[in-house]
Amino acid sequence: MMFYSDLFALIVLSVVGGSIYPFIRDSYVSKYATFTSDELLEAKKTARDMFYFAYENYIQHAFPKDELDPINCTGRGHDHLHPSNLNINDVLGDYSLSLIESLDTLVVFENRTEFHNAIRLVINNVSFERNVTVQVFEATIRVIGSLLSAHLILTDESHMLGNYTLSEYNGELLTMAHDLATRLLPAFDDTKTGLPFPRVNLQNGVKEGTVNENCPAGAGSLLLEFSVLSRLLGDSTYESLARKTNQKLW
Repeated sequence: MMFYSDLFALIVLSVVGGSIYPFIRDSYVSKYATFTSDELLEAKKTARDMFYFAYENYIQHAFPKDELDPINCTGRGHDHLHPSNLNINDVLGDYSLSLIESLDTLVVFENRTEFHNAIRLVINNVSFERNVTVQVFEATIRVIGSLLSAHLILTDESHMLGNYTLSEYNGELLTMAHDLATRLLPAFDDTKTGLPFPRVNLQNGVKEGTVNENCPAGAGSLLLEFSVLSRLLGDSTYESLARKTNQKLW
């Protein structure tokens, strides 16, 4: 017990006192742990510039592909010629991933006009009727999560983040999130462990020969998105499956 109390005292003194335990609070911590107002403003500007550099070049050179190949300055999507290329295929599903992931970032930067433009691009161009095998975890946290976030922002009557109402919006992003989540449901069928299969073909379910080893993070990180979807739809199916998975892990 004495060891833990002494360790706690060391941590407190290193944070509060600084010079008493310099081996914990070194020169790098002293220099970079706090920022002046000017430094914060400069960091915000740098972050904004970096985002728009990536976003605008994606739109110009890569859309409607999933991401920009920075070496060749062209769009990159699912690697149909090499199905075993999981580094690419787990993530890229030929559904304009970078655009979908950028939606809430445009709100963070208070760009209402481009947010609405991006919403229209997603609604008019993205489809999940694709013969691609993707990772359930990646599709859930990156695509379903982004679609639900944007839907909630568009329909938020309190305007907590500002007024991002779009007059012609009719719940299309929620419908798309519902569609994708339904295509992922075969991952939960007939598993020996009770955990979902890690990969699903968006047209054909879990294909024979698909690499099926899962991990706790991949299987247990679906609850937030699946629960929000269930509650928005009034359909407990998705939340129930995710909760059963977490209970199985526990």
